Amino acid sequence: MVASIEHEDLFEKSKKFFEEKDIENTLDHYEKAIERIDRTKLKNKSDYLQFLQAILEYCQENNLPEQEALALRALGRTYSLFKLYPESMKYHYQSLKIQKKLGKKVETAEGLVFLAEDLEVSGNYDKSIETFEEASEIFSELGKLRIVKNITKEVKRIKEFSKEMVEDEYMLHKFHVDKY
Repeated sequence: MVASIEHEDLFEKSKKFFEEKDIENTLDHYEKAIERIDRTKLKNKSDYLQFLQAILEYCQENNLPEQEALALRALGRTYSLFKLYPESMKYHYQSLKIQKKLGKKVETAEGLVFLAEDLEVSGNYDKSIETFEEASEIFSELGKLRIVKNITKEVKRIKEFSKEMVEDEYMLHKFHVDKY
């Protein structure tokens, strides 16, 4: 219950910041809010998406590319939270395109991690690994070695899981299990 109240408070604060056109705090509080969402009790998904679309439109209309990229990333994370991965990846790619153009290394690396997680969940293990490794290179350049270590663990886990999946598929095919 506490997390839900905290989530609602943060979401409401985010809305207030947006009314004041304080996009930085709007997106910061929104990110904190979605980290605390209890998906099992979430009924108003469209509220989140409409809110983010309004932020995105505001950023585009007012030529705020840094905030636009963050709004796109928030859309990607929100769609991922709602388990709508194709939409999530679309927004992550759009965000990354802007982040890279702006030279925002930390934001690019963070966005790559979010994209890699969605790619993994979608079953695209090779692309997920490639994306995680790209993020790891950037974090390494930035001296964020703890994050690099965590990404390395994730990549190893995905490689092992992917290998098991290939072996399972081979065995099912070899013994014609899938035909019955």
